[in-house]
Amino acid sequence: MVHLILTFIISFYSVNSFSAIGKITELQFDAASIVRDKETISGQKGTGLEMNDAIHTKKSVVGITFDDDTKVNVTENSKLVIDDFVYEPKKGAGKLGMKVAMGTVRYTSGIIAHNNPNAVDIKTPTATIAVRGTDFLMSVDEIGRSLIILLPQCDDMGVCKTGIIDVVTPAGIVTLNQPNQEIGRAHV
Repeated sequence: MVHLILTFIISFYSVNSFSAIGKITELQFDAASIVRDKETISGQKGTGLEMNDAIHTKKSVVGITFDDDTKVNVTENSKLVIDDFVYEPKKGAGKLGMKVAMGTVRYTSGIIAHNNPNAVDIKTPTATIAVRGTDFLMSVDEIGRSLIILLPQCDDMGVCKTGIIDVVTPAGIVTLNQPNQEIGRAHV
């Protein structure tokens, strides 16, 4: 009987540890809600995240770190859906897809975007953002309009650099390549 219980525990732990693609590394104020397979679970610091998770913040601010060191910060009253994440650490290859449905999210590129910018697909209701290894902020208002701001990425020594993002909308493509350059709700 003890052998059967140990086998079950080891199997359960193995399945859960291999399905996590990242985790909540920062949490302020209150727990976030994670909708996974039609169930809602409490998102606490250390909670593992999986593909197709929808993270909802009401009064919380959540920091997520993916397995490739991509960092995403989700502010209060926001919704982020993780559509796709595959990462092969030995090759430094993979893909990442997510949607910002509501609120404000800051994205900081990890290994996947640095090695293959075409492998990252980030969407808002009105735009798709093509990432070239950088930081940017996305904000989606209550009627679905987007504001996208390119941010400088600074290291621990205070050295900052700014990458490039292409914002694709039905009206065309706008390339942002200067710090704090934005494409706003009037255009997106």
